[in-house]
Amino acid sequence: MSTSATGPTRPTGPADAADSEARFERGAPAPGGAGGVAPLAWAGPRIVGAVLLALGVLALIATFDIASARDGWAIQGPRFAPLVASILLILLSVAFLVRTVVRPDVELARYAAAEAHATHWPTPAALLALLVGYALLLTSLGYALATTIFVWLTAWLLGSERPVRDAIVGVVLGVVAGYAFGHWLNVQLPTGPWGV
Repeated sequence: MSTSATGPTRPTGPADAADSEARFERGAPAPGGAGGVAPLAWAGPRIVGAVLLALGVLALIATFDIASARDGWAIQGPRFAPLVASILLILLSVAFLVRTVVRPDVELARYAAAEAHATHWPTPAALLALLVGYALLLTSLGYALATTIFVWLTAWLLGSERPVRDAIVGVVLGVVAGYAFGHWLNVQLPTGPWGV
């Protein structure tokens, strides 16, 4: 590696480049660069990939438990959409795990480390709590109302300054999606005490 009066510079030869790459893959401090450190984050992406894969498998298993004696696996039936979604989730999760475990993508790990450092973690934690609350209140409030509240609060949490528009979007999503599931896919969503 070449040096100058101000300190080490970028690798100039094959040996220096290989050494720098090896240090980078281990997440070790790298000479040069911002702050002299090239951090990597493998744990986060690998955990996310494993969780998504598990969710995909669970969703696929749950798909076979959907009662659909009349429609079977027809496109308009209640099984087809979750079947396609769960299979795609499994395939994408496997592809993501290949990039983080089998053939680690250094650029991906570096990007994950930078994003983790810049993330305001209370916000995703609040979104997760909001999602759990949405699932718990779905039956008692009904799909349309619960979805409206969820969309409105999510937009506010993410910094939206147009609450009226967000409420309208939530109502439209709740009503239209509820109608589509009930009349096109034959999936009856919770209606709540208001019958909506």
